[in-house]
Amino acid sequence: MLDLEDKKWKFLKGGYRTWYDASVLLKELEALPDEYRVKEIMEEFWQELHHQGDVDLASYFSLPHLIRIGIKNKIKGYDIPALVATIEIQRHSNNPSIPPEYLADYQREIKDITQLINQNQEKEWSRAYATSATAAIAAVNGQIELAKIIIEMNDTDLAEDFNFLMENYDDIKDFIDGKNS
Repeated sequence: MLDLEDKKWKFLKGGYRTWYDASVLLKELEALPDEYRVKEIMEEFWQELHHQGDVDLASYFSLPHLIRIGIKNKIKGYDIPALVATIEIQRHSNNPSIPPEYLADYQREIKDITQLINQNQEKEWSRAYATSATAAIAAVNGQIELAKIIIEMNDTDLAEDFNFLMENYDDIKDFIDGKNS
């Protein structure tokens, strides 16, 4: 992908569709800041790389670096998988495309998210981490609709509604089909 020292970073747009040079914070993140600073950086990435469904080239070019840095520095938490899932889902909606010359590298490099997720196998996963991790895996493997569904399962009310639907599927189907008695 795009090297962090490349001057092109200054001319990439983020989620607000304004110039956003993510390389500055990616380099800081790679320098292994303290845990508090990691949270601040991730909060800024959430704000700048994704905005109300909008993503752009800075968003895409940041993901492989976030994943690589997360693996290298053993960054825990759901932020990186969730951001990967979110940006990858939004990439497939009404957003700019990745330039063709970068697409193959991008698709190959974001699959490294599984390595970052595997680093978290020793701890019990929270609901937020589980949905983010599985949605990220689905998204980087092209299963965008599945990733959307998984990410929504972080909402406990939606999960309860889904369980109710599944438990009552036959009755609901019969009712919809007009076979109610």
